[in-house]
Amino acid sequence: MTATAEPTRDELEQLLRFYAESGLDFALDAEPSDRFAAPEQQPRTAPTTPAPNPPAAAEGVTAPAPAARIPDGEAVGLAQQTAAGAADLDALRAAVEAFEGCNLKRSARSTIFEGGTRGAHVMLVGAAPSRDDDKNAEAFSGIDGILLGKMLAAIGLDSKADIYAGFCVPWTVPGGERPTPLHMKICAPLLHRQIALARPRLIVALGNAASQQLHGSKKTIMQLRGTWAETDFGAGAVPVTALFDPAFLREQPRFKRMAWLDLLALKKRLTGDGNTA
Repeated sequence: MTATAEPTRDELEQLLRFYAESGLDFALDAEPSDRFAAPEQQPRTAPTTPAPNPPAAAEGVTAPAPAARIPDGEAVGLAQQTAAGAADLDALRAAVEAFEGCNLKRSARSTIFEGGTRGAHVMLVGAAPSRDDDKNAEAFSGIDGILLGKMLAAIGLDSKADIYAGFCVPWTVPGGERPTPLHMKICAPLLHRQIALARPRLIVALGNAASQQLHGSKKTIMQLRGTWAETDFGAGAVPVTALFDPAFLREQPRFKRMAWLDLLALKKRLTGDGNTA
């Protein structure tokens, strides 16, 4: 009998991302657990070794104090105040870069507020910047950005000139995961204000999390793709649709045919409504 090789880290990440894009957002234990058992009947965990005390700071040197964590409820309110105080995209960008209400900012290299060209008719919205985006300080960069550019070029759109881009959460998530519902909730006022100030004629949400956020629905992208809804964040109703994220298509190429049909539908909507004129 041939031994099965252990999956690599990349294979595990691809599998987890596939589950997330398919709408699976929680995992079950490998072994069943009796949640009604008395505490003494629960499996015992190995005792942990207490961490050693950190070395004392050198005399005369004061270590910087860690940034105080903002309670979740206050973080949402802070984001609302930050968004409301921005009169234009430049002011909002500066406010987002200074925003301290989301803990993802502490682990990210870059704040990716926008991409593409302001004033473009079509706005793409992803869930969060990728690791390449974070490294390059640029929206939709790296291999996924190349694939996205090819997808858009197939229907006559330039990914730089004809597209404006934003994210539900402007900081990358460690491990390439998608943002948690709390991250999305905290940063929602910032995205909503960005959409209101950018005034796109169409919004394309990329991936499961962004699609659910902008559609205001718990349906998965498999159910939302190919459909249209309207969203209004203070600048009038804007049609929004869903499209598979390039990272998902790169790892699951069998869905590229469905993505192509969605792109053709987007092209028809653009030309039919005259939104690119």
